[in-house]
Amino acid sequence: MISILGLSVKAQNTVQDVLSAIEKNNPVLKANEQFFEAQNLGFKAQNNLANPELEWEKSFSSEEGKPYEILISQSFDFPTSYLYKNQLKKAKIANTENYKAKSRQDILLEAKLLCIKLIYYNKQKAELNNRLSSAEKLNDLFQKRLTEGDATILEANKIKMLRLNTANQLKMTNSKLANLTDDLIKLNGGKQIEFKLLKYPLMSIDQEMKDLLTQSLNADPQLKLLSTKEEISAKETSLVKTNSLPKLSIGYRYLNSDIAKQANGIKLGLSIPLWENKNKVKRARLLEQFSREEHLIGKMELENKFLKLFRNFLSLEKSLKEYAGVFTEKRYDTLLRKAITHGEISSIEYLTENIYYYESVDTYLEIEHEYYKTISELLKFRL
Repeated sequence: MISILGLSVKAQNTVQDVLSAIEKNNPVLKANEQFFEAQNLGFKAQNNLANPELEWEKSFSSEEGKPYEILISQSFDFPTSYLYKNQLKKAKIANTENYKAKSRQDILLEAKLLCIKLIYYNKQKAELNNRLSSAEKLNDLFQKRLTEGDATILEANKIKMLRLNTANQLKMTNSKLANLTDDLIKLNGGKQIEFKLLKYPLMSIDQEMKDLLTQSLNADPQLKLLSTKEEISAKETSLVKTNSLPKLSIGYRYLNSDIAKQANGIKLGLSIPLWENKNKVKRARLLEQFSREEHLIGKMELENKFLKLFRNFLSLEKSLKEYAGVFTEKRYDTLLRKAITHGEISSIEYLTENIYYYESVDTYLEIEHEYYKTISELLKFRL
């Protein structure tokens, strides 16, 4: 069992592993398969013929020989309507794939952003653990100096407060990590996921903005949904127009009685739609126009959102490179700790410089998180 659990954890040690597990186990995606299969069966059923009718009529008149009559008939729409119904059925069935793709992309993007946030808090936790270890060492040092008379109670209390604040920040970070892990497990259908990565997945944008925008729009399932909805509305308008044509029926009639000879023949019927389709064509045209406008608006909104994300990406990339250039040098907090340990600086100077350094590290981690979050949203069409 330990070996199996070890393999399970190993199988989830990358973001892609987590996404693959969630795509397999997510209850919403599983339910969607059943729902859209039912939808497709419903679309197919809409193209069925009307039910045949069977009538039997009996008269109890002895003068007429107690005649009875049997009628079997089948009604039809105008023949061209079945052409449009078949086209409409195919378009709606094809559109279910767009719904499934959108649902899948939304869930996987949510999972990926959760992973990105978990990496951010894992890095923050590692940083806070280092700070807490340093603060505890300094606290022990200043308690010893206070006992020996080399430090004041004010200095010792400030170092103690630094340790306490760091410990509380670590507790809050652990709580956030637990909550985010629960959210990830929920997306995974309740199955356990242990995610302790400290490095973001390799993601880069090496294309021109216009090329990336074109790829994003072409692959976006939401835009495909709107495009197909426009196509379906046009076909529904054609179908409604066809439904304004007469409906047909054909049948077989059999008549018999005790005193008269039996008779049989063919029954033909014609239904003229004088009132049933009133205003339906006008309504269909208005819905078609609405779908066309909705498609255009949806495309503009997606383009606008993409451009905002791309501008944000460029700004974050620049800031990240600037910070990375600073933090590749030797850790400043280590130098500060050595300086105060050897009495080269006072506790006030240490705290002032350390707080400034910690704020810079926290800002760097936030920018890094936003950077990878933005890239994930820009490249969601690749999920």
